[in-house]
Amino acid sequence: LRGLLAALAVVVVVAAGGSKAARAESDVGVFFGQGCFWHVQHEVVKKEISFLGRDGSSVTALVGYAGGTKVGDKGRVCYHNIAMAPDYGSMGHTEVVNVKIPESKLGEFAKDYLDEAAKSKYGRHDPQDRGTEYRSAIGLPGGMDSPLFKQIEAANEGRLQLLRGMGNDEDTVGTKKVWVYDSDKFPFYQGEIYHQFHDDMADKYGDKYHKMKDSAFSRGSLKSVECPELGF
Repeated sequence: LRGLLAALAVVVVVAAGGSKAARAESDVGVFFGQGCFWHVQHEVVKKEISFLGRDGSSVTALVGYAGGTKVGDKGRVCYHNIAMAPDYGSMGHTEVVNVKIPESKLGEFAKDYLDEAAKSKYGRHDPQDRGTEYRSAIGLPGGMDSPLFKQIEAANEGRLQLLRGMGNDEDTVGTKKVWVYDSDKFPFYQGEIYHQFHDDMADKYGDKYHKMKDSAFSRGSLKSVECPELGF
C-alpha cells in the first residue's frame, strides 16, 4: 500500500509540474519602427519597465534594422558609414527596435506605439527625418497572417492603415500608414553597439538609461556586430 501511495504521489508531482509548464507563456520577438530608433528604443524600454515589470538588468529592447530586400556580405546590415560597409538604407531597411513580449500582452504593449502614430500630424515623433529608412513598421512572425496580429488590429481600433510590407517600402511620413512585416521573411538585424540606449537628438535620457547598454552586453543579449562603430 505504501508503495502504491508513493507512486501516486510521484504522478501528482509530475502532473503538477507539467501543468505549470503548459501554463508558461512564450515571449514573441516583435520590432517597431517609427522614425529615429533612438527615441523609439527609449519609449519601448519605458513600456517594458512600466507594463512588464522589467528593470535595467532585464529589458530586451535593442535597436537595429529590418524590412529590406537585401543584406550585405557576411549578412551585414550597417548604419551609414564611409568605410564602404553595407548600408541599411541602400538595401531597403528601416530603423526599428526589437523587443520580447509575452504573447498575450502584445496588443496592449503595442497600443502606445499605435497611439503615438495616430495622434501625430506626421505619423511619428520626428518628421524632420525623411526617407524610407524612417518609415513606420511593425514586424512579427507571420506578419498579418499571424494569429497574434488580431491583437494589433484590436489595439489600432481602425485609426491607422496597416499594410502588408513587401520590403523596401515607401516612407510613411505625413500619412497614417504602418507597414506590417513577417519577421520570418524580413528579420531583425541588430544595430551597432554605439546606437544602443542612445540619447535622442534633443532629449537626454540620463546615465541610468545609458548604463543599460553595459548590462545588456554583459549578459549577452547585446552583441558586437561586424559594422563600423562610429561612436557619436
